Amino acid sequence: MTLCRGRLASAVCLALLVAATTAGAESLSAIPNPRVRNGTWVTDMPAALDPKTVSLLNERAAAFEHDTTSEIAIVVVHSLDGLTIEEAAVKLFQLWGIGKKQHDNGLLFLWSTGDRRVRVEVGYGLEAALPDGKVGAILDQYVMPRFKAGQLDQGVLDGVDALIAAAKKEPLALTSPSTESYEPRGWPLWLEMLGALPFGLAALIAFRKWRRLRPRRCPQCHTRMTLLDEVTDDEHLSKGQVAEENLGSVDYDVWRCPSCGHQFILRYPKWVSQYRSCPQCHNATLHSTTETIEAATTSHEGSERVTDECGFCNYTNTYTKTLPRVTQSSSSSGSDSSSGSSFGGGSSGGGGASRGY
Repeated sequence: MTLCRGRLASAVCLALLVAATTAGAESLSAIPNPRVRNGTWVTDMPAALDPKTVSLLNERAAAFEHDTTSEIAIVVVHSLDGLTIEEAAVKLFQLWGIGKKQHDNGLLFLWSTGDRRVRVEVGYGLEAALPDGKVGAILDQYVMPRFKAGQLDQGVLDGVDALIAAAKKEPLALTSPSTESYEPRGWPLWLEMLGALPFGLAALIAFRKWRRLRPRRCPQCHTRMTLLDEVTDDEHLSKGQVAEENLGSVDYDVWRCPSCGHQFILRYPKWVSQYRSCPQCHNATLHSTTETIEAATTSHEGSERVTDECGFCNYTNTYTKTLPRVTQSSSSSGSDSSSGSSFGGGSSGGGGASRGY
């Protein structure tokens, strides 16, 4: 069953990456690989963490690799270049090859400060120790409370410590994971098996649509609820949510009970979107445009001007982004050097969990 889930996740992730490429999403190759850059494990592009925290994280990641051969990368970025954090995590994980090649024992802790989202991506070899529900519980218990209290450094430290402890199968106090919405977790066994087939993605999409539109009963009086149409449901959405729908970054369903009037709203982010979360209004309405100032070459770094603008509120921000030097491809036939990464060449099965704050 775990193998089928991994194959299903790989098929979905591959489709997402292809779609993101065709949608013109910017590559994440500009994020410095810490192993290549200076042999460490942490990349903090916006300098969101205290240098002492970065030092502690590097010490713990190095000890984790020394004790278990497993690898963990901790990455902090300002934005995701139009990708969802799930897409960005899979792409970055595969680009760097986190984890040893023969064991796929890698972990990625990805935090996007601008999107206010955290993602933990888990390699195939660690899925047994870190199933999706357990990763979600770690984020809920060790990371999100700290982040919401403004204790960002401690949240990252606590989260990484908990992930390492769980990966090493050490005792870890966790409350039971709670559901985030009315949507059920997990996939039927028949659909997991189907995901390994060429037409499995189409079946997955069809099942996802059925699960979204299936009849629901009111959790209070158990009367069958009504799905409001796209025109009527706007009356029950906030102005920010309506803006997200108009921009095509998120779609909302409003279910209402005709008997007692109870209603709830389900949020469905688009798999591929050029919009991300605005740091001011927190709606998925922020769009970035880039202008090259100086192109990067093999001899020097380049730079580009990035302008972030929100399609809902008045937020705008312009900053300069450094482009890394262009690296020349190596003709070496070594198995690890072909990936251009000093991580071990591991793969992700698409497992893990994401949270916003």
